[in-house]
Amino acid sequence: MNTDLETATDPDRHRHPARTLPRTTRRPERSAVVDLAAIRHNTRLLKGLAAPAELMAVVKADAYGHGAVAVARAALEAGADALGVAHVSEAIELRRHGIQAPLLAWLHTVDTDFGAAIGNDIALGVSGGEFEAIAEAARALGRTARVHLKVDTGLGRNGFTMQRWPAAVRAAASAQEAGTIAVVGIMTHLGAADEPQAPENEEQLAVFQRAVELAQEAGLSPSVCHVANTPGTFDAADMAEPRRMLRDMVRVGIGIYGISPFADRSAADLGLIPAMTLRTTVTNVKEVPAGQGVSYGFRYRTPEATTLALIPVGYADGVPRIATGGPVRIDGVSYAEVGRIAMDQIVVDLGRPGLAGEEGRNLLGAEAVLFGADENPSVREWSEAAQTIDYEIVTRISPRVTREYIDTGRDAADASGDGVEANWTIVLHPASAEETQRIARRLAAHLRPGDLMTLTGELGAGKTTFTQGLGAGLGVREGIISPTFVLVRQHPNDPEGPRPGGPMLVHVDAYRLATAAEIDDIDLEETLPASVTVVEWGTGKVEHLTDSRLEITIDRATGAGASDGGSALSAVLADLEAGSGDGADEPRTLTIRGIGPRWAGDAPRELLQ
Repeated sequence: MNTDLETATDPDRHRHPARTLPRTTRRPERSAVVDLAAIRHNTRLLKGLAAPAELMAVVKADAYGHGAVAVARAALEAGADALGVAHVSEAIELRRHGIQAPLLAWLHTVDTDFGAAIGNDIALGVSGGEFEAIAEAARALGRTARVHLKVDTGLGRNGFTMQRWPAAVRAAASAQEAGTIAVVGIMTHLGAADEPQAPENEEQLAVFQRAVELAQEAGLSPSVCHVANTPGTFDAADMAEPRRMLRDMVRVGIGIYGISPFADRSAADLGLIPAMTLRTTVTNVKEVPAGQGVSYGFRYRTPEATTLALIPVGYADGVPRIATGGPVRIDGVSYAEVGRIAMDQIVVDLGRPGLAGEEGRNLLGAEAVLFGADENPSVREWSEAAQTIDYEIVTRISPRVTREYIDTGRDAADASGDGVEANWTIVLHPASAEETQRIARRLAAHLRPGDLMTLTGELGAGKTTFTQGLGAGLGVREGIISPTFVLVRQHPNDPEGPRPGGPMLVHVDAYRLATAAEIDDIDLEETLPASVTVVEWGTGKVEHLTDSRLEITIDRATGAGASDGGSALSAVLADLEAGSGDGADEPRTLTIRGIGPRWAGDAPRELLQ
C-alpha cells in the first residue's frame, strides 16, 4: 500500500519549516520522507517555464529514489502531461497501479518485452536495433506500436547517428504505412545543458533541427519533438529563441525532486523545494576520552574528551562510504560525520563532553537528519562530501530505507465542501477491499461518540466496504449493508465484540436528500451525540450538525474497473443487498480530511502503517 500524508499549509511558499513528528509516534527506524507538496510545486514551476510546451515528468529509477507511483500521481495532479521511464518494466509497474497517463520508455535490451509494452499502451523509444523487434511484436498483437525515434545529436549514447538517420526515418515511414508503428515523437538528449554556455548545446540543437527536417521529408509528421531536460528547461529563458530548446515538450527529471542540476545554483536559487528528507534517530550516546578511535581504520581520533552519537544508517542504506564529513542535524544542530562510514552506521562527534547523563539520555531517540529542505543539511553537502553529484545521493537510497509520504502544502482539495480548510489530509492507496477495511478498522480506534463522517464515492468505489471495516473496528453488530433504500441504518454495539460499551454506528445514505433541511427530517441530531455517524453523499448537507467532522472520499484509480455503462439494474440492486458492489481488488485512492477543533493537531499516523 502506498501512502501519502498531507498537512495543510500554503502551497505557494518556496520554503517550509522542517517538520519533526513527536517522538511518541511510532515511525520507521530510518526513512526517506518524501514531500508530495514539493513534487507538485516543482512540477508546476517547471511546467510554467516550459509553457506552452507540454511537460513529461521523468520517474525512472523509482522516481530517482523517491517512489515512482506516489511521485507520478503527484506530478500528474500538478499538471504533468506524460510520464517517462527508462525501462518497460518500470512503465508496466505504473500501469499495474492504475496510472493511465501517457507513458514513454526509451532504454531497451534484447530481452525487453515489447509485446507487454504495446499491450499496455506504452510508447517506446527507438534508437536502433530494436526497431524490427517492436514491429514484429506489433504485428503479432495486431496493434500499432507508438514510437519516439531517438537521434544521437552528439552525446554518443543511444540514438541513431546522423549517418544512419536518413535510412532510419525511411524505414520508419515504411513501417508506419504498413500499420505496425506510428511515429508520434522525435527525441534527443543534451550532454551539457547544465553548462549553459557550452557550445555543444547550440550544436546539438542545430543537429536536432536537421533531423526533424529529414524525418518530415521522409513523410513522417510526429506530434511531439522533445529535447530539453531540467537544465535545458531553465536554460531556455536566457536563449534568443527559447522554442528551439523547449520544442513541443520537455522531459524533466531532477528538478521535479527539488534538486538543482547546476553547480553554481542551489535549489533555492531556482525556486525548487527539495522533496526528500533522509532521517533516522540517535541510537547511542557515550562519552569518550581524547584520542578515541572511531570506526574502521581509525581514520578519526577524538582531539579531546567528547561525546559521540551513533546514527543507524550506512552504505547499505545508500550513504556513500566515501562521504566522510557529511552533515547530520540533531535537535537543531548540524554535526559532521566522523570516521569511515560503515555498512549500517555512522558516528558524529557532538563536540561536548559530559553528555552521558540526563542530557545524553534525552538525545536517545532524537531525530537525526542527513539531508532535507530548509535548515536541514542539503543533498549538495553530501554529494560534495562523496565527490559525486546530487542525483546519485538520492537515487542510491536503498530499499531497506522506508519511504514515507507527507504533504506540507495544501491544494484546493484541502478545503472541505463548505470551504473550511482541513487541519490535515491523509491520502492512502489501498489495493484491495481487505486493505480498505483494515484502514477503516484502524480509523475506528480514534473515533468516539459524537464523531461525524461524510463518505463520498461513486457506485462501486468502496463506501460500504469501508463502513463494514469501520463497524468491525467499532465493535458493532455484523450485517452492515448499504442504507440506500431505508436512508438510515443503526448498528448497535455488540457487548461480545472488541469494544463492549462503545458507540453505535449510524449509517446514512443522503444521496436522495437534497438539502440540510431534509437531513434534519431524519433526526440525526438526536442520535449524533451517542453514536459514530457516517453519511454517504453528506457533503454540503450535514456540516451544520457539528463543528468537526472527517471527510472521506474514495476514488477508483484512473482506468481501473471502468464500466461500459451496460450493467443491469438488477445486478446493481443485487450488489447493494449483498452488502457491497465494491469488493473488487483494484486500486483505490482513499482521502481522509480532518475538519474542525476535534481533529486539530497531527493526523492519526497509525493509518499509515
